Parts: sequence; C-alpha cells; structure tokens
Amino acid sequence: MNAFELFKKSLRQCAARQALVSGVGNRRRAITFNELDRQVDNVVAQLTANGLCAGDRVLLAVPVSIETYVVMLAVMKAGMVTMFIDPAHSAQSMSRILCSWPPAAVVATKGILLFRFLMPEFRRIPRRFVVGSYSSGATKLEFDSSYAERIQSTSRSPADSALLTFTSGSTGDPKPVLRTHSFLRQQLKILDEIAGVQPDDIDYVAMPMFVLFNLARAISSVIPAAQMKRPGRADPHVLHQQMLQDRVTRTVASPALLERLANHCLVRSLTLPDMRCVSTGGGPVSPLLVRKLKRIAPRASIKMVYGSTEAEPIACLNDRAVSIEDRSRMQRGKGLLVGKPVPGCTVRVIRSRHDIPVAPCSAEGFETLMMSCGGIGEIVVTGKHVLRGYADAARNRATKIEVDGTIWHRTGDAGYFDQAGRLWLVGRCSAAIEDARGIVYPFQVEYAMNAVRGIRRVALVGHDRQRVLVLETSGCSINLETAAGVGCLVEHHIDRIITVRRIPMDKRHDSKIDYPALRRLISRRTGSSRFLVVEFIASGFYTVRHALRVLSQPLMRGFGRICAR
Repeated sequence: MNAFELFKKSLRQCAARQALVSGVGNRRRAITFNELDRQVDNVVAQLTANGLCAGDRVLLAVPVSIETYVVMLAVMKAGMVTMFIDPAHSAQSMSRILCSWPPAAVVATKGILLFRFLMPEFRRIPRRFVVGSYSSGATKLEFDSSYAERIQSTSRSPADSALLTFTSGSTGDPKPVLRTHSFLRQQLKILDEIAGVQPDDIDYVAMPMFVLFNLARAISSVIPAAQMKRPGRADPHVLHQQMLQDRVTRTVASPALLERLANHCLVRSLTLPDMRCVSTGGGPVSPLLVRKLKRIAPRASIKMVYGSTEAEPIACLNDRAVSIEDRSRMQRGKGLLVGKPVPGCTVRVIRSRHDIPVAPCSAEGFETLMMSCGGIGEIVVTGKHVLRGYADAARNRATKIEVDGTIWHRTGDAGYFDQAGRLWLVGRCSAAIEDARGIVYPFQVEYAMNAVRGIRRVALVGHDRQRVLVLETSGCSINLETAAGVGCLVEHHIDRIITVRRIPMDKRHDSKIDYPALRRLISRRTGSSRFLVVEFIASGFYTVRHALRVLSQPLMRGFGRICAR
C-alpha cells in the first residue's frame, strides 16, 4: 500500500504534460510527468546503491524546488521516510530533533551541508547526498542520468511511516508528526473533496501537501520563485510576473504571501486575468484580504481553508457563501467565519481546556463537555485524516482525548457553531484574556478593527491586568470608517491602544501573531518613545471612550456630508 501508487497513473498516462515549473524569465525550468518519472527512478537507484533501505529516515534539507519533489517521491517510492525540519526552528531545536530522531541520510545543498561543521548531530548523519554542485564528503545526486531502469515501488503496509515533520504548535517546542502511507492517502482524498480542480488547471502552489495532490491528479504545479522561509517578505513583482508568464489558473498560498501580492497589484493597478480559484490557509484569513484578492482576480472564487498540521483540512469557506450579514457580524466582534466542516471531518466545540479530563472518557462523559450552539469553547476534531497521536507519545497527553476508542485532536483554537452549522473562530485558547469583566478572545476585537483604513495589523493582548490593543499602521492616517469597530472596542472594555512598528509574527507562515513575543515587546518598550503614537490609558480624562470620540470625528463629518447630499 505504498502511497507512491497514487502518482503512478499521472506519471505514466500524462507523460507529455508539464508536472513542475520553477523560476521566472531566463531562469524558468520545467519538467514533464515523463521526465519526473525517470528522475525519480534515477534517485531511487542512487539511494539504494549507497546502502539505504525501506524504513530508513532521509532528512530532506533542500530549498523548495523541482529537486525537492523529485527526491521526496523517490524516498517514498523506495519505502523510506522523508524527514523535514522547518528552517524556522532554532539551532537548539534542530539539535534536539536530530538527537531524538537521527536520520540514516541527508539530502541537502552544498551550503546547508556546511552546518555539519557547527552541529555535531548533523555531522553524525552517516550518509550525505548533495544537490547541485559537488561537496566534499557527499555523493552528488544525478537527476538526468539514464542508467536506471524502471523500478517498482517498495511494498509498504498502511501503518508504515512515509513522512516525518515537526510542528512547533503554540509552545514553540518541536512535536514529531508521523504520517503513514494510509494517512497520506486519506489526506489527499479529503483534499479532492474540496479542491474542485479542472484538467487544464495550472496551480501556483506554495504548500508541499498541495503539490503532492496536484501530482496525483496530473495538475501542473508552478513553484513560487521566492524564499518560502518568510513568505510575507517575498518579492511581489517576481510573483506577479511568474503568474502571468505561466498563465496560472489557481493558487494555493499562505495569507502573508497573498497579502504581499495583493498590495503590490492594487498600488499598480495590476490584475490576474487567468485566475479562477485562490485558496489560502495556514493562518487566519482576514475579510479585508479576501476583498483585495477579489479586486486583483475578479474572475476567481476565494476559498479559505482552516486546518492544522495535525488535521488538514478541517473546514472550508467560499467567499461567495459569505453574506453581508456575515461580514457585519465579523465587524461587530463575533469572530472569524471559517465555514462548515469538510466531508470526513467531525468537529465539536467543548468546554474550556482547563476542564478536559486527561484519562479516556465515555461517550456520555464526552457529551457533557460539549457546548451548545453559540457557546464558545475549544475546537476538537476527529477523522481518518486527523493525526491519532504524535510520534512521541508524551505529547499526546495535552492534545488528545480518547472517547470509546475514538481519538479526538484538541486544536487549541477557540470558537463556536452558529445556527447554520458553520464554524467561527475567536482566537487561540491560550490567548484569551480573562478578568473581572469576563473573557475576551483576540479575534473578537482584531477582525472588527481589520477594516479600518491605515491599520495594517491588529493584536489584542493582556498586559499588567489591562486589555491592550496593539496596532501596526500602514503609514497613512487612521480613519475609523465603521461605527462597528468603535462599538466593539467599547463593548470589550479595551483599556489601552498603542502602536508599534511591527507586530511579531510566527516564523513558519508569517501569518499568525506571536502573542508571547508581542507581550515581551510591550514589557520592554512600554513608555518608550519608540512607540509611534500616544497610548490611550483607561483612567482620568484619557479614557478609551473619549479617545474613540476624538478619532471618530472624521467619520461623523463624512456622515454629515452624505446626509447633506
């Protein structure tokens, strides 16, 4: 049951179609499905000739490129386990990972192999392969050699491991995630339910799992010509040029990358005329971003995919299903709409994480934990594509609930179901602010303020027993355009509003606010002149209500002019 069998039909029956494309301009490269098939066999032959066998872990440390996917498929075909370590992890985390999960081989670039001189754990990897130029002490992988004959995929059981990755989660401590061959099949099957691909699609895709899905469905994948370590800092001009050059019809990318692209296009009045579908996830998707994407890709449907490393996807929402009332609810502080659960994924909302039993519980006991419609609690999920447990069983204690043999994954996200059975997010459970005035979650305020012109990013944190709203401005003056945002700040008792140059974001997708880092930033700089605007302190004359009245005067004058007409 080797998951590589999912790709065999595409590799053999769509031989002349382009499979993978990278680069832009005179650096553009492309390989067909037939060439991909041949290169995979070449790499399999070289790996096995150097003593590797089924079950061995192979660390893949190559920047996202055509070679990344050739090696990944070759390792899978040979029955080995592909191991990825996100470059966002610190050197200490990488050392701990390599110590706990030592690979049998590493495939890397010449530059990355230099790390062996700095990291003993890296140096102890017994076999080294290099991609690109030659490197001392490493075997150079030849992709275009023709000595390899057709190689049959190695037989594996459904429970055998295929992919090992590490997710930082909310604690920043690496958690090992093992995907089996059966798990990969189920995950690709679920993606098939929501993707809605067409045979002639050309997909501009920045997420490896979706590239695998495209290869299984014989869809051409264009790899962004950008450094995916920090997608929010990619060159938008290059991204746009690449999309036009390859006439892409759909894209799957993080909100940070799409925000960068959309802002670039809007300033220069550029569009994406061939785009039919834009899918984004990996972080919260702002309603403002959706509006920007609709302006630069007017023919495209926008899909917001909610999920996590342990459960991808959980829910999906098409922008055409979002009503005016839904947008109004988000602006009034009701959270972020993410849609109905995808087929094959069962989602529940249960009581606060502090009340969850650690030991296995019965179905009746689990029923008592569930929140009624509209009640905010922690989101838990189960399904065949949901990770049953981490490779390190000790990590399961705080993230899994066993109910009569069924494993439920605790996402750590807080949310609720509305009357239509749709899921709404209000933020991370750990980011909730609880005081004498009740509980407030970040998204209840952040997305109400997201539509305010002049504000680039918003974060709500608790600091010194106060509710602090942190603003990152875009460089232009702030105009409160909706009374809904103003009312939300008053309703949720915001004590202070401060502005910083940059709100810290997660290092993985550049799309999630790093709340612990933001709290440290506020602690270091409170009262410092490095804040760009005065703080509005909820005491004496400068109350939040007074500040909002001052800030809302331009809005009131605008209303007056409209009424005068």
